[in-house]
Amino acid sequence: MPRETAVEAEVKKFVEKGIQNIRELSAEELVHDAAINPFLVRALGIDDFDSLARFYVYQRVGRSLVTSFGTVIENMVRALSGGEKAIWWDVKVKLGDAPYYMSVKSGPRDMDKDQVQHFARMARELMQKEPDAVPIIAMGYGKEPLGPIVHTLRMEGLDPARHTLTGKKLYETVTGQNDYHKRLLDLTSGVALRALGGKRIIQIIEDKAKEIAQDFKKRYKAVDDLLLDTF
Repeated sequence: MPRETAVEAEVKKFVEKGIQNIRELSAEELVHDAAINPFLVRALGIDDFDSLARFYVYQRVGRSLVTSFGTVIENMVRALSGGEKAIWWDVKVKLGDAPYYMSVKSGPRDMDKDQVQHFARMARELMQKEPDAVPIIAMGYGKEPLGPIVHTLRMEGLDPARHTLTGKKLYETVTGQNDYHKRLLDLTSGVALRALGGKRIIQIIEDKAKEIAQDFKKRYKAVDDLLLDTF
């Protein structure tokens, strides 16, 4: 399936870039890039370099991976549906007799009230121009919309059942295949195994944390010295 090849390419690029970013992370970057909050370190009682490095390496890497994977989800949905980007909308595709316009989010909690209200404004404008159009909040995982999505859509006069697709239902809708999420999970894990070359991402992160802790120890006599260097 050519569309699955595109999905595999997206995941492979994500994994390889993630590994590269981990390996390029340095002690100097953490200190001078405002990655370390000295007041938080004190508040948490972190007083040794090993704990400090581990805490901030995991935090930095975790945030980076979660943020960048949002783009992967968007590209996967676009590839699987055979759709295209359409100005504000992440995916435009015809499913059955209706043109679907999707705003893609990684998961069911990835929108606040203001974002849902903005979606509602864009959805109303779209439906005025194209009465047959179906504007959708498409969520890459989860069982159902959470947070303010359902309540805000209703307040804006939009039916959540019509204007959201979450997880399993999203992939069944864009591919026409039941339980396609299972196939997608297998594709993702297969690519990851090949891209990692038998290594585990957690071990790569752990190795980097140890490396940075050693660098901290070479640069500073005590954690307090490092914290003062962040100002």
